[in-house]
Amino acid sequence: MMKRFLHTILTLLIALVFIGGCSTMQKVPGVSKITGSNEKADDGLYRKVPASMRADVKEAQFDLKRAKANANLAEEKLKLSAMRKEREILKNKYAKYNKSLAGVLVKKADIWVEIQKLEAIDNSNLGNKEDNIKRIANSKTRKLGVESDEIEIKADMDTTQLKIKKITKQIVTQEKKVKKK
Repeated sequence: MMKRFLHTILTLLIALVFIGGCSTMQKVPGVSKITGSNEKADDGLYRKVPASMRADVKEAQFDLKRAKANANLAEEKLKLSAMRKEREILKNKYAKYNKSLAGVLVKKADIWVEIQKLEAIDNSNLGNKEDNIKRIANSKTRKLGVESDEIEIKADMDTTQLKIKKITKQIVTQEKKVKKK
C-alpha cells in the first residue's frame, strides 16, 4: 500500500517537472518554454555581414518563399475539395428530388386512371350517381394535392440545379487558381 502511494507521488512530481519545466531553465537567457526561437535576427547587424557569407541566408529565404507558396497552394486545394464535396452533396440532393418526383408522377398517373374509370362508370349510368360524383370529386381533389407536391418538388429541383451550376462555375475558377500556382 505504501509502495503504491510513493509510486503515485513520484509519478505526479515527474509529470509536474515535465509540464512546468525546470525553474532554473526559465532564468537562462535564450531558453524559452516553447521549442524554437521567436527572436528575429537584427537587420542592422545582418546588413554588415559580407555578401560572400549570405549565400546560406539566400537559400533559406528561397526555401521559405517556396514553403509559403506550397502552404498557399494546399489551402487553395482544400477550398477546391470543399467545393467539390458541396457539389456532390447538391447532386445527391437533386437525385433524391428526382426520385420523389418520379413517385409523385406515378401517384398522379394512378389517380388519373382511377378518375377515368370512375367517369366511365358514371357516364355508363352504372352505380349510384351521387356516390359516383363524390368519388370523382374526391379523386380530383387528391390529384390536385399530388400536383401541388409535384410543383414543390420541381421548384426544389430547379433551385438545386441552379446551386449546382453556380458551384460548378466556382470550381472551374478555383481549379484555374490552383493550376496557376
